Amino acid sequence: MTHSDQIPLRRLLQRQEAATLLEKFEALLPGYRLALIDAMGQFFAGTGKWSQAELAELVAQAGDGEMVRTADFLLQPLLAESQFVGILAARNLQPDLGQESGPGEGQAFHYLHHSLTLLLVKALETRDIVGEVVERYREINLLHQIGETIGGCLDPAAIPKLVLNEANRVIRAEAGMVLLPTTPTATASEGEEALEVKASFGPTGYIDALHGASEHAIDRVYSTGRPAIVTPPPAGGAGAIIGAMLCVPLKMQERTLGVILLGRLLEQAVFTAGDEKLLLALAGQAATAIETARLHVEEIKRQRLEEELVIGHQIQLSFLPEACPVVPGWEFAAVYQAARQVGGDLYDFFELPDEPRRLGLIIADVTGKGVPAALFMASSRSIIRTESMSGRNPAAVLRRVNQLIIRDIRSRLFLTAFYATLDNRSGRLTYANGGHDRPLWLRSAANQIESLAAPGFILGAFKDIKLEERAIEVAPGDLLVFYTDGVTEARDAGGQLFGEERLRATVAADPDASAQRVLQVVVDAVKTFTGDTPQSDDLTLFVVKRQKTSKNIH
Repeated sequence: MTHSDQIPLRRLLQRQEAATLLEKFEALLPGYRLALIDAMGQFFAGTGKWSQAELAELVAQAGDGEMVRTADFLLQPLLAESQFVGILAARNLQPDLGQESGPGEGQAFHYLHHSLTLLLVKALETRDIVGEVVERYREINLLHQIGETIGGCLDPAAIPKLVLNEANRVIRAEAGMVLLPTTPTATASEGEEALEVKASFGPTGYIDALHGASEHAIDRVYSTGRPAIVTPPPAGGAGAIIGAMLCVPLKMQERTLGVILLGRLLEQAVFTAGDEKLLLALAGQAATAIETARLHVEEIKRQRLEEELVIGHQIQLSFLPEACPVVPGWEFAAVYQAARQVGGDLYDFFELPDEPRRLGLIIADVTGKGVPAALFMASSRSIIRTESMSGRNPAAVLRRVNQLIIRDIRSRLFLTAFYATLDNRSGRLTYANGGHDRPLWLRSAANQIESLAAPGFILGAFKDIKLEERAIEVAPGDLLVFYTDGVTEARDAGGQLFGEERLRATVAADPDASAQRVLQVVVDAVKTFTGDTPQSDDLTLFVVKRQKTSKNIH
């Protein structure tokens, strides 16, 4: 089936709203996966995997209004103002059973289609209301001075039309247009971007003739930033009915944003220098309005992003332990500082099932920063926690985590992780290392620091990895320091790293200090070392100490 002049689905529905609706209805359609496909055969929202070829075929198979049932699919077109905008599709996950969908599935599918149709109607009504409001707004602004009219608008799409309204009000012309870059890029030089008509006035034939006759004038004005009055083109040319053209640049300081073009017919008076001066004044105000509107839109986007990041930060903090464990004979202290509002570090403590005297300890770091790293870490945390509860030993847990990351998470991010189990009665720490920075072990009796070394590989990079499991006995007075590379790779103003040796010296400075005191001393040392240098990576640190006065817990 073919459809023309479709209203783009993305302009009618919010993708997240549609996705949420499909997700809720999927519970009423067991055995099916739902998808909303736009008129161009592009996936818009839904669940499951849908190939591009499959989407295009489903659009072609959709009927003209009635639901289409097959053993594999339920299909029904979506219409907006009698125009085709997409289809609702449900895939049968068990077509080999040889049964088409029953009446229950069809009824649920019908209700879902009806709900989407109501959303489309609401979107169209909103669009019409907005259009009417904008039109009234333009009419009212015509009563004000040019600067107030254009300068008060913060809608980038409305400004070109306002400019033409004002230009046509003060300068007589039979046709006119405003041309702006289609998709300006940071790498394109001024004058090289393709221009497109953003607004126009006059009969269609006049507009087409003006556009055809003005190609060279538009290019020259846009590239040089200087206005031009053009007399009639050669007889028989593309703009044979156009007698004169006035083209001026829309300039913001020394940058040209676009052009305004006005045209008069043959045998009408040519444009004057006064017309040019007046239109230049209007173009100057218009350029300022366009740039102000652009900055306004960018500021709204920035504020929205800031709000979303604040929420994301709160959510990420909720993934971390609310408090350190309270275990007789042991001390715990932890700190997490993201380089941005959200980050990719993680630490966790948790009791292992059916083993109240054993505690799981995890510290991990995603190879990245910001929102992608935070999302990856949230997923990895769930995997690690789930696998830890299985009762497997640390090496087996990390191997299983690696397999699940490779199988289920399609990203180019990787994870380093150190996982250990601590027997708080005997002090035995069993651990495995998935490519993470080696924790430090301050042995009180020998007054020396060792690294908890264990061969291992970063998680998510290779399908089959070898991990070696080791164990130590944490004696009374001993201290363990777990950290991410945000500690050792913190840089000063000269680019020098804080480093592991400086960390060792800081930890060993007061071997009798409490876990909280050691933690604070390390954080202060890093802060003093970096000074005013912005934090470049997430910093996570937790300290475990066995008290000297502790006795075996039976």
